[in-house]
Amino acid sequence: MTNEQKVTWLVSFSHCITHGYMTLLPALLVVITAEHSMSFLDIGLVANVGYFLYGLGAFPAGWLADRFGSKRVLSAGVLGMALSSLLIGLSPGAAGFALTYALLGVFASIHHPAGLSLIARRVRERKGKALGIHGVLGNVGLFLSPLTAAACVWLFGTWRAAYIIYGVVGLLFFLLLARAKIQDEADLRLGALLRRKAKEQAAARPRTEGGANEDVLIPAALLLLYVGSILSGFIFRGSLTFFPTLLQRNVLAIASHDEPVVVAGFVTTAILSLGLVGAWFGGWINDRLRRPEFFPAAVFALAAPALYGLYRLEDTRLLAVGAAYSLVYYAWQPAQNYLIARYTRHASHGKGFGVNFFLIFGIGSVATATGGYVTDTWGVDYFYGIMAAFALTAMVVAAGVYFVRPYRLRCRLQWERIEPGRARGMAEKEPRHS
Repeated sequence: MTNEQKVTWLVSFSHCITHGYMTLLPALLVVITAEHSMSFLDIGLVANVGYFLYGLGAFPAGWLADRFGSKRVLSAGVLGMALSSLLIGLSPGAAGFALTYALLGVFASIHHPAGLSLIARRVRERKGKALGIHGVLGNVGLFLSPLTAAACVWLFGTWRAAYIIYGVVGLLFFLLLARAKIQDEADLRLGALLRRKAKEQAAARPRTEGGANEDVLIPAALLLLYVGSILSGFIFRGSLTFFPTLLQRNVLAIASHDEPVVVAGFVTTAILSLGLVGAWFGGWINDRLRRPEFFPAAVFALAAPALYGLYRLEDTRLLAVGAAYSLVYYAWQPAQNYLIARYTRHASHGKGFGVNFFLIFGIGSVATATGGYVTDTWGVDYFYGIMAAFALTAMVVAAGVYFVRPYRLRCRLQWERIEPGRARGMAEKEPRHS
């Protein structure tokens, strides 16, 4: 196996289990709320905090990946997710569940900026194909998670078994990832890390005393891509979190079954599995398009009527439209990753992906609390009508990326070096607060 293939498959499997961890909750929503006597708004707020941290942690994770190495940071994230999942499975009460789920969100936030920056830097040939495989394995995690959750409820009679099993799988993958050698990537060894950073700091040249100006050029296309990430993040998190609940409420065959949670989990798995085709196509097509900027707009143009159909339809027609939505929508993510890599500098891939996934998962996490409120007040189907409007807006934003390509936003940073003696004098002049 070549170095590029090794990078692709290791990062892609990390993507698989990351989405697996974060998709167990939607499949177990009804069971967890029943055990802890929570409303949909309550569980939505818990999920909101976890998903917000899932996005917020992408900021420091991207910076750490650029500074300390993508593989090293990715390995730490995989270990943290596995331990957090075990803690969720053993958590006492609603408060314990909320705290451990927040911890899972923190560690899950590491994958996307660290993993995608590893692909962007180490895969030279067919980067779009590598991102497509990454998207496909992410969708495998999405559709296996409800299946695993439903099977655990059926076999063990508890939702906790799913988190414990995922925790064990994560620990085994961490051992594999930690032992894998990737060219030009450092391993997770704390002592070596500290020694290397100490040498770099000692060798670093200080900035000139007189100060220096530094211009930062931010592509306007990148800023518009980030706006699209906010809108798509709301759609992604909202549609994924409440889809099993939508099936249990609006599909008569599932609602009237003796085990609606189990059946909804299996049906969700079947529908989300179609996203494999979309994710693969979304990566494959980018290597062949002359104007890949238009592809995300096409995805939203098809997703918007599908979401509206989920709002209006029931039973068999709802299942058919849900399958069409899954087939189309999951092509967006690899296409977006391709464009983020195109419009960020090589040395800043980690930070670029960090910002992107903070917007998708962090800002997009408000969909869980919003969806919980809408579900409690008007019904879960109304929430899909709201997401259809978001998809139409996202289509317009995505189409605008191509037209703003020539433009850059110029920011000037002023750096100034302060001598140690002068710094102490300034500190002495500052007023002391009692």
